[in-house]
Amino acid sequence: MIMKLIYRKPLTFPLWAKFDVKNAEKQFYSLTANGVKYTASDEVLPHFNHIEMAGFEASSIISYRISKNRKLKLYILCVFPQIRVNPNVTQGSFTYHFQSVDFKIKKEECLVKSVFLNGYLRIEQQSESFDIVRQFFPAYDKKALIENIIFTNKSSNSRTVFLDDYKACKKISGCYFADKNQHFAFTKVFYNNEPINSKQKFTVEPGKSITLTVCYSAEALDLDEITNQIDKRQNFIGGLKNNLSVSTPDNLLNKMTELCKIRACESIFNTKNGQMHGPGGGNYYAALWTNDQCEYANPLFAYLGYKKGQEQSLNCYRLYSRLASSDKAIPTSIVACGDGIWNGAGDRGDTSMYLYGLCRYLLTTGDRKTANELMPSIEKAVDYVVKNITDDYIVKSDSDELENRFESGKANLSTSCITYDAFISLGYIYRSFGNNDRANYLLSLAEKIKMGIEQYFGANVEGYDTYKYCNEESKLRSWICLPLTVGIFERKDETINALLSNKLYKHGGFLTRSGDKTYWNRSALYAIRGLFYSNEADKALDVLENYSKERLLGCHPPYPVEAFPEGNSAQLSAESALYLRIFTEGVLGYRPTGFDSFEIKPSLPKKWDRIDFNKLNLFGEEYNISVINGDYYTVKINGYTIEIAKGDSYAYHRKEQ
Repeated sequence: MIMKLIYRKPLTFPLWAKFDVKNAEKQFYSLTANGVKYTASDEVLPHFNHIEMAGFEASSIISYRISKNRKLKLYILCVFPQIRVNPNVTQGSFTYHFQSVDFKIKKEECLVKSVFLNGYLRIEQQSESFDIVRQFFPAYDKKALIENIIFTNKSSNSRTVFLDDYKACKKISGCYFADKNQHFAFTKVFYNNEPINSKQKFTVEPGKSITLTVCYSAEALDLDEITNQIDKRQNFIGGLKNNLSVSTPDNLLNKMTELCKIRACESIFNTKNGQMHGPGGGNYYAALWTNDQCEYANPLFAYLGYKKGQEQSLNCYRLYSRLASSDKAIPTSIVACGDGIWNGAGDRGDTSMYLYGLCRYLLTTGDRKTANELMPSIEKAVDYVVKNITDDYIVKSDSDELENRFESGKANLSTSCITYDAFISLGYIYRSFGNNDRANYLLSLAEKIKMGIEQYFGANVEGYDTYKYCNEESKLRSWICLPLTVGIFERKDETINALLSNKLYKHGGFLTRSGDKTYWNRSALYAIRGLFYSNEADKALDVLENYSKERLLGCHPPYPVEAFPEGNSAQLSAESALYLRIFTEGVLGYRPTGFDSFEIKPSLPKKWDRIDFNKLNLFGEEYNISVINGDYYTVKINGYTIEIAKGDSYAYHRKEQ
């Protein structure tokens, strides 16, 4: 009889890689043509950071520390979502801490020179005799992390590199795993096309280089397979240039969008129930959430043009559609490769999140067939939400996407705003199908919810005529930005004043609650989008520039994060999707209004002369949209030119062009 034992997960982050706010506004990295670069100097020493990178079969979080004397320390954590441990719950992915493969050079210290980030991690070191490059790649579709270590002898004499001892294979008992099979953690090193053992030495002639290839994995791979994985990763990053690109007059913002595109797209995992876009962060893999996936990431994949993202989105919505009910909320999360669900925070407004994202996705892709397929589930979801609309026309829910970390009462602003937006999109879908009665009903209900939001949540909070987050909350909350993102502007000025006050806006981000110390990037990303969408582009740009500079060049680049201090600022994937949506749904003001129509409401800062969106995928076709700033906006849509007065919107219908 096999004993059922619980596998003890290693630390996601070592104790020396715990962030605080003291370096929040200090610049550690600089912008380069291809990414961001850290250069070791007294002003930015010591320094540590962690970066997450993923493929379809594994994710890796690499923490690196550069001491005051420029010595390097590494902590390598790999997560294999398809290998499930006991208990097989949300965090039940096989997670392993690999000891890094290290080396010595006799009588020489190896000191860090620079670190480079651009979809991979490159660490440059130097000693008296050698230039050394350590470059890490996540495998594209294997359970592995790959490292190339390149030694270049810059001296005039032959020099020797000594490889430290390392453990080549760790066998882990089937007692720990859900499938009851034993599994392995491999560390393989290759030199001259052959696997080698530890404690070897290599002589490097003057002016020559050698390369050690290291594979940290949960499956045995040969060198050809490993090399192929590096090529696939590079092709993946290069291929994303053929998807939506955003070009502004600010190179830093442009680079941030490029990098966020990588993080948003890379965190998709193969499972037995199809592909699933996982948040990451060491805990959240091979699973789906109604906020991270349905609400945040999937609407981006609708127009990003990344096929794997769209395949994942459809799979996500289909899996959730099976759980739609007229009588109970859609569960918060589908976990364990689709084998289970998690609903520990009760009804968070998950059904509204599902409807919000799904309807925007279907309209943007122009996918009438899938809309018809999912309509029975959509109707069930609508029935459930309508049953939870109160006499005040706001929507009840047990909690919100912060899952009772903060007060959310019996009805919160978030759920009502998302429902309002979802019903508008649903009205467009029904109108496109010719069902005007149903469309008018939902659009009318949306208007009543809008009035309910004003009457129920509208209040003076800490001196600002803005919104209370819920009846039970007396403090300002950063989620008061949500009405701005869905086109509710009645309290726009005071809401923006509250958001930008020192009660909420600190260290380039927004406190979750006035007087607290917690930051969640998702509310900051929604807030910036809302500032643009409410035609306050100059104020929005100030926040966007500060946020982007801190995220891209500060102590923890190069991606948006989930939260601080919770999760140690893990680089969850869907936050990168929200960053990109600042530009499409904020600056451009894009909103789908039918299976072949959309509305745009541009909002450009005074100092921008233009913004360009290339290869925006709408209705299965590529669109190039340029907005040129002047006394009015000159907008070019695939060569078709229109003029839009500032603050106005334009309705585009494909059949009319």
